[in-house]
Amino acid sequence: MRTTDPFEDVKVDPARSAAITVAALVGLAIAAVFFPTQAAVIAVIAALFVMIMLHELGHFLAAKRSRMKVTEFFVGFGPRLWSVTRGETEYGVKAVPLGGYCRIIGMTNLEEVEPEDEPRAYRNKRTGPKVFVAAAGPAVHFVIAVILMFVVLFFAGDFRSERAVLTLAQTTQGAQAAGLRPGDTIVSVNGTSVNDWTQVQQLINPPDHPAQVGDVVRFVVRRGADDVAVPVTLQQSTDPSVKRIVAGVSPRSVISHPGLVTSIAQAPLQVTDVGWQSIKAIGSMFSPAGVSNYFRILSGDTSSHTDQTKRFVSPAGVGALASDAVKAGWVSVFGLLIAINIFVGLFNLLPLLPFDGGHIAIALYEKVASTIRGRRVQVDAAKLLPVTVAVVAVLGFIFLSSLFLDITHPVANPF
Repeated sequence: MRTTDPFEDVKVDPARSAAITVAALVGLAIAAVFFPTQAAVIAVIAALFVMIMLHELGHFLAAKRSRMKVTEFFVGFGPRLWSVTRGETEYGVKAVPLGGYCRIIGMTNLEEVEPEDEPRAYRNKRTGPKVFVAAAGPAVHFVIAVILMFVVLFFAGDFRSERAVLTLAQTTQGAQAAGLRPGDTIVSVNGTSVNDWTQVQQLINPPDHPAQVGDVVRFVVRRGADDVAVPVTLQQSTDPSVKRIVAGVSPRSVISHPGLVTSIAQAPLQVTDVGWQSIKAIGSMFSPAGVSNYFRILSGDTSSHTDQTKRFVSPAGVGALASDAVKAGWVSVFGLLIAINIFVGLFNLLPLLPFDGGHIAIALYEKVASTIRGRRVQVDAAKLLPVTVAVVAVLGFIFLSSLFLDITHPVANPF
């Protein structure tokens, strides 16, 4: 919950800034005509900045609803390009269109507030309105995630419940040479009846007896009304990214397509499930083992003891993921935006300043302490400054180190 513009004092000619901004937008529009894929990636990244703007809008609307005084609400940062005052709030656009901010008076006891405005300062409101305003920003991310999840469920299907069936979608290498065809349904492998694709994989390459090149796997498949026996010779995969012995069979995937009501009901449940996975991921990365793993990654350790996937991603990494998602299709783009919104929403709820969760934790502490002591207790923000500085320092380290890793060791393509 940003209360001031960190670039407010930067002196730049507004007219020149406006001209540069317009020129950049025109340039992007022209580039979009000739480079549609790159333009789509830029659009995804722009969506992230819109997401930040909506986060601040959540704080703004909640503060207005709670009758707190909001003196500024701006899109972007830096020099003012345009603004208008309506009532007590100045609305406007600034030169750098990266997110936005709203200024709510009296966020801490360190801020000077006019005596007549004290009753409407954040610090003088009851616990409920404080928590409501602080939580409104993160809540916006969860709302966005639920909406995007509904769109995916209703228009594309439930990809999170996607499963492989025994009907073949494709045959290559040994399977193709032996006569297996797309559309064949596997009945048994080496004389063992199968009910799901996991059994097929285990029978082709048993854990207790690793498959070898030249081994013969006997398939029985249903083709039309007949059962056909087909012996398949295993081969080394011809795909350089697949370093294993294969039969050359690929299953058909089945995706359920829920209706309108089911999609509405399932969207928040699936977002909750993804949120729980994100909580475990955040906890894992900040655990002693997770911190140790992260420093091993930074040191260049590529051994099996290091999990290269358990690390933070910088804006450069997000750009790479956005590029991969655009190539994979709109469902992958929505999946990326869902994951980012859930992660950002949860991260903002960490009970430390300068996160929104820090303001929530302070409000709840003041309520409990005031109840126990029988008098009003107000946290002195000055005493929390060392903790806040430490948190900002950690965030700075995470940003710089993840940027370094995204440049030197880009994240793997998950799409």
